[in-house]
Amino acid sequence: MPAIELTAPRVISIEDRGKQYRLTLSRITKKQWLAYFEAIVSTSENQNGQSINFYDTSTARLELVDSALMGTIGYALPNGNSDITQVEGWRQLLPLSHRMGAANALVAVSRSEPSDDEVIALGQESVYLDAIWSADAAGNMLKYHRLRHNFKVPTADQQRRLARDNSRSRIVGGSRKGKTVWLGAQATMAELYDELVTGVEGYMVDGQPPDRDGVIEFMDTFHKVVAIDALFAPAAPKVDEDGD
Repeated sequence: MPAIELTAPRVISIEDRGKQYRLTLSRITKKQWLAYFEAIVSTSENQNGQSINFYDTSTARLELVDSALMGTIGYALPNGNSDITQVEGWRQLLPLSHRMGAANALVAVSRSEPSDDEVIALGQESVYLDAIWSADAAGNMLKYHRLRHNFKVPTADQQRRLARDNSRSRIVGGSRKGKTVWLGAQATMAELYDELVTGVEGYMVDGQPPDRDGVIEFMDTFHKVVAIDALFAPAAPKVDEDGD
């Protein structure tokens, strides 16, 4: 499978009622991703002695898609229109389910386990990701496997920064009846990625494997966040429950 081209627009293909629709999105910048993270709602509050938690990413995802949409293929247009971008408010006229499908594709990134025969080298750590990225020329959505991110070993200070920012919150409406709004640490995670990354495999910048500076500048910020989350996750010790 070819590598992910980080500088190219992304095409999200949606199959609906036997027909194919394609949504083209511009490269999503760090600024757009950080706006998405900031728009995620995560709150806790006490109501009648019960703790009520609320978490919503759907609105933030729709706003992200709307900010990046460049054009579409497959939709019927009003009479006299041959270009969807000439239709006033065209982004909001697209089916909500299609826009949500595109949004879900943008965040379809997960940790992939390394192979069993890989030996960890001192002073270096590697994280592998699986991700859906873009459709091919036929409109088939492609999933990339074992995208490799290589890092220096994090320091205790970097671990402390992440732990501190992961626990940040603010009280809205007063301390007695207020609502706790949890603040994400994604911006810090993106900073840590840039500090620690040494190289990647499975990505391209303008058709070439990127050097470290290219990775820092062009790597998708959501991929940065998922990679750092995996890097800082504790390993699970092997426990023999049948042992003496």
